[in-house]
Amino acid sequence: MHRSRAVLALPLLSLLISGCSGSDSGSDGGGASADPQELIATAQESFAGAGTVAVKLSSDGVPKDANGVTAAKGDGVIDAATPKFKGTITGTVNGVTGELQIIAIGEQTWLKFFTPDYNPIDMATLGAPNPAMLFHPETGLPGLVGKTTDLQAGEQKRVGKDVLSEVSGKLPGSEIQTLLALGDGTGEFDVTYGVTDDGELRTAVLTGPFYTDAEATYTFQVSDYGKSVEISEP
Repeated sequence: MHRSRAVLALPLLSLLISGCSGSDSGSDGGGASADPQELIATAQESFAGAGTVAVKLSSDGVPKDANGVTAAKGDGVIDAATPKFKGTITGTVNGVTGELQIIAIGEQTWLKFFTPDYNPIDMATLGAPNPAMLFHPETGLPGLVGKTTDLQAGEQKRVGKDVLSEVSGKLPGSEIQTLLALGDGTGEFDVTYGVTDDGELRTAVLTGPFYTDAEATYTFQVSDYGKSVEISEP
């Protein structure tokens, strides 16, 4: 029974993005004080070397009839050998929205969806992205930051307690599809990063053709760099 219920949740996994929206945001005026290339290089290095982070994700403009993830939150362990993720994902499948819990350690992933226990899932067999791989320092989200082109410095904006220097740019659709399993692999996506005075990437707002004939926006919020996180097999 547990296994059959878990299988019903697998379409949600195939569209995982793992991340997050900022809150209480407002412009402080002024421009970014550093060169955009330097800001992004510093943010990428800080993200890749954080060890652990907390990530939240929100979305806007996702078609109501589209299967996909609309929100997520959890903790990630950034490691080239064994990246990890533990958290919850909210998504829609055939008009039905549900929340599931995931633990991913390296190539292994476990799912809890209307069951008391986690069930092992073979992501390679499913052809679905492994959320742990979002936290690989080179090929995951930190690496995606470094692949941004056409960087432009923007304004400074307050998000919560942070004053962020904004940097906008472009990401190729092929990179979005490879990492996030969304889009058709063509075209470009607009992205705006928010970097703290300490050089930490705090927000990443991606807008583009995530779905056929529809643009959507996914917002990641990254925080709690280096906090104590325990992620183990269930």
